[in-house]
Amino acid sequence: MDAFTSRVRRTIGIDGLISTIMGTFITVWPEKSASFVAGMIGFAFLAIGVSKLLVSLRDTDQGKSNRIIGIIMSILYMVAGLFIFLDIETATLSLLVVVGILTGLTWAIEGIIQMTIINRWGSNRVWTFISALISLLAGVTLVFSPLFGGLFLWEFFGIMLLVVGIVKLVHVAIVR
Repeated sequence: MDAFTSRVRRTIGIDGLISTIMGTFITVWPEKSASFVAGMIGFAFLAIGVSKLLVSLRDTDQGKSNRIIGIIMSILYMVAGLFIFLDIETATLSLLVVVGILTGLTWAIEGIIQMTIINRWGSNRVWTFISALISLLAGVTLVFSPLFGGLFLWEFFGIMLLVVGIVKLVHVAIVR
């Protein structure tokens, strides 16, 4: 086996291991894993706020108004990060609701678009209509029950990561 193939194989194995661990974590402990992700977002907001603040304070080449806007934005990022850490449970629920609503809107819009252009798809309109109807119904369901939908999507994401990770690990172990 040449060096390139060996590196690719090792990378797939590492990816499979990480996917399996993350998928297991999300599937077994969905609330804790979602809280962990919300915490990561809070940490990212704090880091972005601090870095923007440092840039705004150090960069004297930009105009006064740009510096003030930069400082205000950095403070807003830091406050958002702190709010996430002050009430991680609410932040986690908000994250799941936002994921549910955005996914629902995306699916509903996709279904509407498919239905509006169904006549352009030629002779196979039945499957296009069924696909559009499923997207529209799933999207509307998620929009009207975003927390349940967000939890379902989070669990589904965990299961898919777990399955993909195991398949990659088996593939790396079997294929030589």
